[in-house]
Amino acid sequence: MNYRILASDMDGTILRDDKTISEETKEALRAFREAGGYLIVSSGRPYPAMTGYLKDLEPNAPMVTYNGAKIVDPGDGHALFEVGMLEEDAIRIMREGEKRGHTVIVWTDDVLYGNELNENMEIYVYGTDTIPIKYESCDFFKGRSVTKIILNDEPAKIAVTMKDMETAGLKETTWATSGLEYLEFFSSKVSKAVSVDKVAKMLGLSKEDVVAVGDGRNDLEMIKYAALGVAMKNAPEDVRDGADWVTDSNEEDGVAKLIRSRIL
Repeated sequence: MNYRILASDMDGTILRDDKTISEETKEALRAFREAGGYLIVSSGRPYPAMTGYLKDLEPNAPMVTYNGAKIVDPGDGHALFEVGMLEEDAIRIMREGEKRGHTVIVWTDDVLYGNELNENMEIYVYGTDTIPIKYESCDFFKGRSVTKIILNDEPAKIAVTMKDMETAGLKETTWATSGLEYLEFFSSKVSKAVSVDKVAKMLGLSKEDVVAVGDGRNDLEMIKYAALGVAMKNAPEDVRDGADWVTDSNEEDGVAKLIRSRIL
């Protein structure tokens, strides 16, 4: 086997567009694990939104959640590493999102909150066991550790907000799109790359043992970090350009192709 660790994004990567995992991908992941490989699921999702897939994924290494802000044990979800957002930044982002009319999605202590429980929120939680709670004021989050914030809206509006964030005065926050309609914010002290490296060290391995694959701009740092960085064919052009190799799309079993052709 060429690499011992596969760090893979979920949405748009392992998951097809209908949020299911193909039998071909399940079989390839199983073959990788049976050959002695470690699967690190590395997602922007929180652990509660991943548990429904654990039976099919069978991750045998700590999971990277919230774009790297939290590493959890796959068995019971307890935190092995966690970094919250700077409160000042978090409140500013929420208020800016509300002012622009975006759906504001907030994760704290693995509980989901939103400024509106609308159709956008229904789409966001589709296929998970997560029940969102409406918050009435940003002040509710003062004194709480916010793990991640997502602004959700039409892609054109999100693109404008993303550009404007460059002059928003955020001090310790990183942002990236996850799909064109989601703009995600998390502590700049963490990333998928940082947390995948931490997990590799927990396993007694290094970046030279890592293949990383994803489809979003929030995957790009992880892709560039790995010994072999792979983009899905359905990834944006800049993500594909930053990868060492491009596999097939999530609708064409791209992760399975990666495992069969470049790892085993």
